[in-house]
Amino acid sequence: MSHPVTSAAQRITVALPGALGDTLLALPALALLRRWAPDARLTFIARGDCLPLALASGLADIAWPWDLPDWSVLFADTPDMNPTRLAREALARADVMILWAADPDGKIARRLTSLGARQALVAPSQPPDDAAMHVALWLAQALRPLGAPAVSLAELVALTPALAAPAEATVRVGALWRKLWPAHQQAPERVIALHPGAGSLRKRWPADRFAELAALASAAGYAPLLLAGEADAQALRETQGALAQRGVAAALARDLPVAQLAALLPRCAGYVGNDAGVSHLAGLVGIPTVAIFGPTDPARWAPLGPRTLALRSPDAQLVAISATDAWQALLPLLPASGQQ
Repeated sequence: MSHPVTSAAQRITVALPGALGDTLLALPALALLRRWAPDARLTFIARGDCLPLALASGLADIAWPWDLPDWSVLFADTPDMNPTRLAREALARADVMILWAADPDGKIARRLTSLGARQALVAPSQPPDDAAMHVALWLAQALRPLGAPAVSLAELVALTPALAAPAEATVRVGALWRKLWPAHQQAPERVIALHPGAGSLRKRWPADRFAELAALASAAGYAPLLLAGEADAQALRETQGALAQRGVAAALARDLPVAQLAALLPRCAGYVGNDAGVSHLAGLVGIPTVAIFGPTDPARWAPLGPRTLALRSPDAQLVAISATDAWQALLPLLPASGQQ
């Protein structure tokens, strides 16, 4: 059982196992911790490729990848399992240890305190299936037993800073940006980024819709830019085939680390993608973002940011959303010419 602590707690460690989208949706909760305890030294243990963003954005002071074997001691069934030096120091130095994970019998919380954490809070990383609550708000509200203030989703978005990319990633993207376009062509002033991939096939808007959207953007004077990661090979192949059939040219940025994506996206006027981690990243860096939803619920998973919109048909069918629907949703979010 957690007891309230004061905002004067000097050392707070937060741990979250999860995919890209899960990790990004935890960053607003870090922003809330920053607001509530501005003088605390905050350690973040999470997906490794997101950690440079948390550090560069001032949301964490220290960061460790979750996939290190050191953290297995937190879930050990044998109480005599010896922690590594890193795990021992991370816990012993924590006035408050927060872990977002399932712990129905409280065993993990007891493990954390036995390993040195002065106070432990363990809470599920997602709301119950029947709860109509955004995941980011759920994570923030999980902090209330510690004494953190209650906030609305709008307040949580407002206090979350636009994510910043590390300086090295920004330099690399500056060089990459010039190579994305034909040698005889200057980099376009207005670019629309499109990410046709998703973690599962059922969350992927059809490739021909992305191609049609690219055609609409091109006709309006925007240069389409495809984004694809290692898991997006099929979606990329299908989208490029649909683009070729329409005779639409699109640049391609492929397999970029998350930090470089965070540096590239602010160069774009807008973004359209599926319910996937890249859509969350686009929203949090602050660019106009439209995310296409089908079977998943945007009330729980919509990207957050100052200019985001989740687009879903009444019957939750991806095929019911046309390219024109997506373009008309994005247009009001786009900056006026010369204001990007």
